[in-house]
Amino acid sequence: MGRRGPRPAPTALKLLRGERRPSRVNYRAPKPLHNLPAKPVDLATGAEATWDLVIAELGHTGVLAAIDGLVLRLLAEADARYKASATALAASGPLIRGARQGELIKNPLHQIVRDNATLLLMLARELGATPSARAGLRAPASEPGAKLAAFLSGKRIA
Repeated sequence: MGRRGPRPAPTALKLLRGERRPSRVNYRAPKPLHNLPAKPVDLATGAEATWDLVIAELGHTGVLAAIDGLVLRLLAEADARYKASATALAASGPLIRGARQGELIKNPLHQIVRDNATLLLMLARELGATPSARAGLRAPASEPGAKLAAFLSGKRIA
C-alpha cells in the first residue's frame, strides 16, 4: 500500500516556509543544483510566454532547479493547449450539431479545455505557482544555505 496523506514538501520549501523543528527537516535530502532550467528550443508554439513568466516569477526563489525544466515544459505546453482549445471552444460554442439527425450535443472541445485546465493546475501546484502552494513562503536568504546555517547555529533570519 502506498503512502497516505499529502506528499511531503521538499526540504527547501520547508526551510523557506520557516520550519523550525529539526525533526521535520530532511537534512540528507538530495540537493539539486539551483541552475535555472534552460528553455527548450523545440518548445510548443505559444508556450514561450508561460515559460518566461514562471522563470521570472519563481526563478529568484531558489526553488527551481535545472531538472524542473521537464515539469515546466509540461506546464507551458499545457497552457498553450488550454488557450488554443479555449479559443476554439469560445468560437464554436458549448453545443454543436451531432452527426445523427443534427441533434445538439456537447462540444468535444469542452473536455479538451477541462483536461488541460486540470493538468495546468496540477503542474502549477507542483512548481509552487498557485496562491495556496506559495502560502507562507518567504524570500530566500542572501546566499544558498545561509538559512540552514543560521537555523543550525540558533540565529534567527527574518
